[in-house]
Amino acid sequence: MNIGFWVLVVVLILLGLVALKRREDPGPVVKRLLEQAAKLVPRMFCALVAAGFVAELLPKEEIARFLGAEAGLFALPAAAAIGLLVPAGPVIAFAIAAVFAKAGASTPALVTFITAWSIFAAHRMLIFELPLLGPSFMRMRLLSVVIVPFLAGLLAIVIGLVTSFGTAIPYI
Repeated sequence: MNIGFWVLVVVLILLGLVALKRREDPGPVVKRLLEQAAKLVPRMFCALVAAGFVAELLPKEEIARFLGAEAGLFALPAAAAIGLLVPAGPVIAFAIAAVFAKAGASTPALVTFITAWSIFAAHRMLIFELPLLGPSFMRMRLLSVVIVPFLAGLLAIVIGLVTSFGTAIPYI
Protein backbone atom coordinates (compact mmCIF):
# COMPACT_ATOMS: atom_id res chain seq x y z
CA MET A 1 0.00 0.00 0.00
CA ASN A 2 1.25 3.45 -0.81
CA ILE A 3 1.39 6.64 1.20
CA GLY A 4 -1.68 8.12 -0.53
CA PHE A 5 -3.80 5.29 0.85
CA TRP A 6 -2.54 5.87 4.38
CA VAL A 7 -3.10 9.64 4.13
CA LEU A 8 -6.68 8.92 3.07
CA VAL A 9 -7.15 6.51 6.00
CA VAL A 10 -5.83 9.11 8.47
CA VAL A 11 -8.09 11.82 7.01
CA LEU A 12 -11.13 9.52 7.23
CA ILE A 13 -10.32 8.63 10.84
CA LEU A 14 -9.95 12.32 11.73
CA LEU A 15 -13.26 13.15 10.05
CA GLY A 16 -14.88 10.26 11.93
CA LEU A 17 -13.54 11.58 15.22
CA VAL A 18 -14.87 15.07 14.44
CA ALA A 19 -18.29 13.58 13.65
CA LEU A 20 -18.28 11.59 16.91
CA LYS A 21 -17.31 14.67 18.89
CA ARG A 22 -20.19 16.64 17.33
CA ARG A 23 -22.56 13.75 18.15
CA GLU A 24 -24.19 13.81 14.72
CA ASP A 25 -26.23 10.96 13.28
CA PRO A 26 -23.86 8.87 11.11
CA GLY A 27 -26.75 7.32 9.16
CA PRO A 28 -26.76 9.67 6.13
CA VAL A 29 -22.97 9.57 5.86
CA VAL A 30 -22.81 5.78 6.05
CA LYS A 31 -25.64 5.51 3.52
CA ARG A 32 -23.81 7.80 1.09
CA LEU A 33 -20.56 5.91 1.65
CA LEU A 34 -22.20 2.60 0.83
CA GLU A 35 -23.94 4.06 -2.24
CA GLN A 36 -20.67 5.44 -3.59
CA ALA A 37 -18.75 2.25 -2.80
CA ALA A 38 -21.41 0.16 -4.55
CA LYS A 39 -20.94 2.27 -7.69
CA LEU A 40 -17.20 2.76 -7.62
CA VAL A 41 -15.75 -0.57 -6.45
CA PRO A 42 -17.13 -2.65 -9.35
CA ARG A 43 -16.01 0.01 -11.83
CA MET A 44 -12.52 0.09 -10.34
CA PHE A 45 -12.30 -3.68 -10.35
CA CYS A 46 -13.35 -3.89 -14.00
CA ALA A 47 -11.09 -1.01 -15.00
CA LEU A 48 -8.04 -2.50 -13.32
CA VAL A 49 -8.68 -5.95 -14.80
CA ALA A 50 -9.15 -4.34 -18.23
CA ALA A 51 -5.98 -2.29 -17.70
CA GLY A 52 -4.08 -5.48 -16.96
CA PHE A 53 -5.29 -6.99 -20.24
CA VAL A 54 -4.55 -3.78 -22.13
CA ALA A 55 -1.07 -3.73 -20.60
CA GLU A 56 -0.42 -7.13 -22.10
CA LEU A 57 -1.92 -6.25 -25.50
CA LEU A 58 -0.25 -2.89 -26.07
CA PRO A 59 3.23 -3.05 -27.56
CA LYS A 60 5.51 -1.80 -24.82
CA GLU A 61 8.18 -0.84 -27.34
CA GLU A 62 5.77 1.52 -29.13
CA ILE A 63 4.60 3.15 -25.89
CA ALA A 64 8.21 3.60 -24.79
CA ARG A 65 9.10 4.93 -28.24
CA PHE A 66 6.34 7.56 -28.31
CA LEU A 67 5.95 8.35 -24.61
CA GLY A 68 9.27 7.29 -23.09
CA ALA A 69 12.33 9.32 -22.20
CA GLU A 70 13.93 8.58 -25.58
CA ALA A 71 11.01 10.32 -27.32
CA GLY A 72 12.18 13.61 -25.87
CA LEU A 73 9.86 16.57 -26.27
CA PHE A 74 7.81 14.68 -28.90
CA ALA A 75 6.34 12.67 -26.01
CA LEU A 76 4.45 15.74 -24.80
CA PRO A 77 2.25 16.38 -27.88
CA ALA A 78 1.77 12.61 -28.29
CA ALA A 79 0.60 12.31 -24.67
CA ALA A 80 -1.62 15.39 -25.04
CA ALA A 81 -3.27 13.91 -28.14
CA ILE A 82 -3.88 10.61 -26.37
CA GLY A 83 -5.32 12.46 -23.36
CA LEU A 84 -7.68 14.34 -25.65
CA LEU A 85 -8.93 11.13 -27.26
CA VAL A 86 -9.42 8.91 -24.19
CA PRO A 87 -13.22 8.69 -23.87
CA ALA A 88 -13.43 7.62 -20.26
CA GLY A 89 -13.77 8.72 -16.67
CA PRO A 90 -11.03 8.84 -14.08
CA VAL A 91 -11.06 5.14 -13.24
CA ILE A 92 -10.19 4.21 -16.82
CA ALA A 93 -7.93 7.20 -17.52
CA PHE A 94 -5.74 6.60 -14.49
CA ALA A 95 -5.63 2.86 -15.21
CA ILE A 96 -4.42 3.72 -18.72
CA ALA A 97 -1.81 6.05 -17.21
CA ALA A 98 -0.63 3.18 -14.99
CA VAL A 99 -0.38 0.93 -18.05
CA PHE A 100 1.65 3.61 -19.83
CA ALA A 101 3.93 3.97 -16.81
CA LYS A 102 4.49 0.22 -16.65
CA ALA A 103 5.27 0.16 -20.38
CA GLY A 104 7.99 2.81 -20.02
CA ALA A 105 6.28 6.18 -20.46
CA SER A 106 8.19 9.05 -18.91
CA THR A 107 6.79 11.00 -15.98
CA PRO A 108 6.51 14.25 -18.02
CA ALA A 109 4.49 12.34 -20.64
CA LEU A 110 2.21 10.96 -17.93
CA VAL A 111 1.75 14.43 -16.45
CA THR A 112 0.88 15.76 -19.91
CA PHE A 113 -1.51 12.86 -20.58
CA ILE A 114 -3.44 13.28 -17.32
CA THR A 115 -3.51 17.07 -17.67
CA ALA A 116 -4.77 16.90 -21.27
CA TRP A 117 -7.36 14.29 -20.33
CA SER A 118 -8.51 16.47 -17.42
CA ILE A 119 -8.80 19.63 -19.49
CA PHE A 120 -9.90 18.38 -22.90
CA ALA A 121 -11.52 14.90 -22.88
CA ALA A 122 -13.26 14.98 -26.26
CA HIS A 123 -16.27 13.02 -25.02
CA ARG A 124 -17.07 15.67 -22.39
CA MET A 125 -16.63 18.47 -24.88
CA LEU A 126 -18.94 16.84 -27.42
CA ILE A 127 -21.59 15.57 -24.98
CA PHE A 128 -21.77 18.45 -22.50
CA GLU A 129 -19.82 21.54 -23.39
CA LEU A 130 -20.76 22.03 -27.04
CA PRO A 131 -24.52 21.41 -26.66
CA LEU A 132 -24.91 23.21 -23.33
CA LEU A 133 -22.55 26.16 -23.69
CA GLY A 134 -22.17 26.52 -27.44
CA PRO A 135 -19.31 26.56 -29.92
CA SER A 136 -18.20 30.10 -29.13
CA PHE A 137 -17.64 29.30 -25.45
CA MET A 138 -15.94 26.00 -26.28
CA ARG A 139 -13.58 27.70 -28.72
CA MET A 140 -12.68 30.39 -26.17
CA ARG A 141 -12.10 27.83 -23.41
CA LEU A 142 -9.94 25.61 -25.62
CA LEU A 143 -7.84 28.51 -26.89
CA SER A 144 -7.31 29.75 -23.34
CA VAL A 145 -6.06 26.40 -22.00
CA VAL A 146 -4.47 24.66 -25.00
CA ILE A 147 -0.95 25.31 -23.68
CA VAL A 148 -1.58 24.01 -20.14
CA PRO A 149 -0.81 20.29 -20.72
CA PHE A 150 2.43 21.19 -22.48
CA LEU A 151 3.43 23.58 -19.70
CA ALA A 152 2.66 20.88 -17.12
CA GLY A 153 4.84 18.41 -19.02
CA LEU A 154 7.68 20.93 -19.37
CA LEU A 155 7.43 21.76 -15.68
CA ALA A 156 7.66 18.05 -14.89
CA ILE A 157 10.83 17.91 -17.02
CA VAL A 158 12.35 20.86 -15.13
CA ILE A 159 11.37 19.42 -11.75
CA GLY A 160 12.82 16.07 -12.83
CA LEU A 161 16.14 17.75 -13.63
CA VAL A 162 16.53 19.12 -10.12
CA THR A 163 15.00 16.29 -8.10
CA SER A 164 14.08 12.63 -8.39
CA PHE A 165 10.69 13.24 -6.77
CA GLY A 166 7.69 12.26 -8.87
CA THR A 167 8.77 9.11 -10.68
CA ALA A 168 5.71 7.05 -11.64
CA ILE A 169 5.61 3.64 -9.95
CA PRO A 170 2.76 1.62 -11.47
CA TYR A 171 1.00 -0.84 -9.19
CA ILE A 172 -0.66 -2.83 -11.97
